[in-house]
Amino acid sequence: MDELNNAGLKLFFDDDIYLIKETKEANTPKEEKTLETPKLEPIIAEEPVPESIKFNYKGGNAKEIAIIINDDSNEFLNATDETLLLNILKAIGLSLEDVAIINQHITGTDWKEQLEYSKVIVFGILPGVYGLVTENYLIQENNKVNWLFSDSLFSLGSNKELKGKLWGKLQELF
Repeated sequence: MDELNNAGLKLFFDDDIYLIKETKEANTPKEEKTLETPKLEPIIAEEPVPESIKFNYKGGNAKEIAIIINDDSNEFLNATDETLLLNILKAIGLSLEDVAIINQHITGTDWKEQLEYSKVIVFGILPGVYGLVTENYLIQENNKVNWLFSDSLFSLGSNKELKGKLWGKLQELF
């Protein structure tokens, strides 16, 4: 029978198999071994420091004025809209160095935590995106920041009535 078991085992294993017979020792007490439990030091997890999200904006932001646009085709603005915006800024005595132009399509609303601003002019984005309830061409103060929502620069470019509404509120804002 042992031959059959050994032959059968060889079918399952490629390596040599050795059988070790146990010997019984009569009435010999076994030594008891006690295991020492290692002393565990508490692990103090450090809270991760949030990395600030880097975002690009165009301009110098010298006067802490955020200009928010939403352009899914360009990093900032196409040439026509940029010319219109620079003319609007020039009319109220500002330059590109005074403002930060931010494309919300790229940055989302994360810019709010990373940019110093006291005035925000938003073109073509609904106020609800920023948690505000207002209408276009009304100045709203929220947390010591003045917000002005307007139609998109594209819409303003071909509509004198909308340009007039924006101009009146810009004079009030500045």
